Amino acid sequence: MRTDLAGKAVVVTGGASGIGLACARAFRAEGARVAVIDRAPGADVRADVTDEAALAAAVETVARGFGGLDVVVGCAGISGPIGTPLAAITAADVAAVLAVNVTGQLLLVKHARPWLADGGAVVLLGSDSAFTAAPGMVPYCASKGAVVALTRALAVELPGIRVNCVCPSVVDTPMARADLGDVLDDPAFPVQAAADVARQVLFLASPASRPVNGQALLADFGLSARSAFPA
Repeated sequence: MRTDLAGKAVVVTGGASGIGLACARAFRAEGARVAVIDRAPGADVRADVTDEAALAAAVETVARGFGGLDVVVGCAGISGPIGTPLAAITAADVAAVLAVNVTGQLLLVKHARPWLADGGAVVLLGSDSAFTAAPGMVPYCASKGAVVALTRALAVELPGIRVNCVCPSVVDTPMARADLGDVLDDPAFPVQAAADVARQVLFLASPASRPVNGQALLADFGLSARSAFPA
């Protein structure tokens, strides 16, 4: 399948590691021009997505350098207090997760929009946790549910720009390793590689998905499709 992404100007937040890094590498392999915004070392431009002024300046720096933007990929995210029961979760915990996973995505699109060419694409990083839940993940699940709603709202708000999100199940990244440990090595537990998600992002960013807009691509090995009926 042709992606027709060669020469396109792409900005990726959270691209210093994990899924964001895999996305940056995948776009570069297609011949795209890619800049990474991240608060961590290794970024092309250093900025925290929760700092609106810094993020706006970073986006402008990238966009001016490229002469505009064609694709925006929002991969910056945190997991928050995984495994923490509701009674132990504080308002600060919730605010911290929402600030990165939701507000950070909104601000990214807000400041990238003036630089996006008509026909451009935005792909945000959601999660299957927008649709299914496990104990001890309330703030994270809430944030990823909000990303799905944000995706749909932005698709309506921004005519001429396609906005979609990818919602993968557990991905083997440094963040997931820190949260889940060796369970990721259990052969009975299906786990994606970051490169798997990057290919989903490439599809949604490319003209190959031209009619797709305002959608959440749920990639979970079909687990959410299974009935709870005992048969």
